[in-house]
Amino acid sequence: MYWIGTRYPVPTRQLFTLPGVAVVNICKRIVELRLPRPVTCPSALALLLFCCLATSVAQPAFALPFLDSLPKFKIRVSEDRALQDWLREQVNEQRKSSSVLKAYEDPLDVARYERGTLEKLLRSRGYYDGRVRQTVTDGEILYRVVPGPVYRIKTLEVKMPPRLRAGFPGVGLKPGDPLEAEKVTEGVGLIEKYLGDHACLLDVDVNYKATVIHSEQAARLEYRVAESPEVHIGEVWLEGLSTVNEEYLRKRLQLKPGACFSRRKVDAARLRLLRTNLIAGVNSEVSEPVDGVVNITFRLLERNHRTVRLGVGYTSDEGAGVSAGWEHRNVLGRGEKIEVETRINEVKQSLKNELLVPRFFRDDQDFSAKAEASNEERDSYQAKALTIGGTISRRHTKHRTFSIGSELKFSEVQEEGEESENYRLLAFPVAMKVDTTDNLLDAHRGATATMEVKPYLDLKGTGTRFVKNTLVMTGYLTAEEMRFDPTLALRIKAGVISGIDNLDIPADERFYAGGGGSVRGYSYQALGPRRLIESEVPGEPATLSDPIGGRALSEISLEGRFRFTDTWGGVLFLDGGNAYADPRPRFDSSLYWGVGLGVRYMTSFAPLRFDVAFPLERREGLDDSAYQIYVSLGQAF
Repeated sequence: MYWIGTRYPVPTRQLFTLPGVAVVNICKRIVELRLPRPVTCPSALALLLFCCLATSVAQPAFALPFLDSLPKFKIRVSEDRALQDWLREQVNEQRKSSSVLKAYEDPLDVARYERGTLEKLLRSRGYYDGRVRQTVTDGEILYRVVPGPVYRIKTLEVKMPPRLRAGFPGVGLKPGDPLEAEKVTEGVGLIEKYLGDHACLLDVDVNYKATVIHSEQAARLEYRVAESPEVHIGEVWLEGLSTVNEEYLRKRLQLKPGACFSRRKVDAARLRLLRTNLIAGVNSEVSEPVDGVVNITFRLLERNHRTVRLGVGYTSDEGAGVSAGWEHRNVLGRGEKIEVETRINEVKQSLKNELLVPRFFRDDQDFSAKAEASNEERDSYQAKALTIGGTISRRHTKHRTFSIGSELKFSEVQEEGEESENYRLLAFPVAMKVDTTDNLLDAHRGATATMEVKPYLDLKGTGTRFVKNTLVMTGYLTAEEMRFDPTLALRIKAGVISGIDNLDIPADERFYAGGGGSVRGYSYQALGPRRLIESEVPGEPATLSDPIGGRALSEISLEGRFRFTDTWGGVLFLDGGNAYADPRPRFDSSLYWGVGLGVRYMTSFAPLRFDVAFPLERREGLDDSAYQIYVSLGQAF
């Protein structure tokens, strides 16, 4: 499905004077477009080409990544395989990003350019007498490298004021070590960090000088710290505020009058201000020292705190619909956010309100409260619900978050062919999340693990009690030294509901499988247990009902992601999953599998994905389409 709409950040007084320029807004949730019936392969290819061309209108030309390649090359370094492998990796990295190399057509020009690169690389590793020769045969380049001896550090000296030298641990180098550029510059960083943590210098200025002695195959290395007065913090001023609470931001600064001054502390304070999401820009100014004291002024530019969202769309599952939302990210002046959103279509209508209070009694703790009313009419059930709840989340470490909350849900659920049931479910969700990924919408490395335990109790007195457990794990590994930066992505999800029989659980709380966020290639909620419906006509065979959901869920997804250019990428994927009536998830032959491929267009904030998936076990009479198409913002997981 897809949603097309507008997103306008405007002040409240301008809500009825919206500009007339519409923009496309793809909602943050995974959205998918499914074809109601099979179409021919030429039609699918035409649709794919149309999407590619539509996003490339502004470009004068488009080069196919597989045909736009540089000549092959080999590097030979006698008796040093490690150096040979490192040089090859560095040249491959340069070929991915160098616009100069892409402009060369003659392999000889490429060879001359890369020879200079190899000579610079040798010097960076201490080989100042290294030689590189290149030959081109049948369009293939061979580089013969004679590195020569490694130049080593003869003397090492760090010049800094004596009052600062006490306790300095050193730069990590000593006489006799190779003169490697990376380790030398790391020494500068170590000195700057030490001075920032243990000194009150107005300015930290560190440089180095390496004097190469060719006759001795050695070098003299000297670090120098420029003279600077030591000062302390005086007054701290905040300018440019109109709606944000000043005291709230002062607590974020962590700069106290009389404390030791450090540029690192000022930079860290600027970053903390930006992380409040209330400030769009920060400039800092440090006054001239007077009697060893400096004043600091932060000039701030507040963000526009209000946003209006409007949208219309169509999905094969829910039909035509509209959406609207309003958000205020600074309700009480301390970063409190309130969001109101409504969605209306043929299948589901909902109104949701959510309040987020950041730094709730602690800097590492947030509180959120929500209220949602919904009406849902699926093939297998109808449900009306009102849900209210609150959650406290605490960041235990940089990568680990714990949360606990409560939720009260009033619902009326009617399954296909059954009488409606009323529920008053009280839940106490407890969750833990570990996240070490490098990017929320396009991870290249790291992993996540989310575990939620959600006990339910029916306050109506029916005795309905059950516990819903969900575990989701993802992992990402990228081979950056290989061409196209291949990324292997893995997702595993398992769920179990324990305590009561399957049909005693409200239908809208059971597990379902299938769809863009589950098993691509199968329709939304198309996988899982079904009831056998006996025919009222004698002699007619029994039929299967729509999916009724289950007490267990198993899902696994594997993706190979490739980056062909800065803006284009591709994906090959395999999804498997199923839902089960008994509370036992299984990763065996009972899984249904879907396979597919996709295209990625890299925007400035997240990839736009277009996937085509095919069910490997298409079920007669149950799976109407031979394939599914999904469009969304961000990777599938």
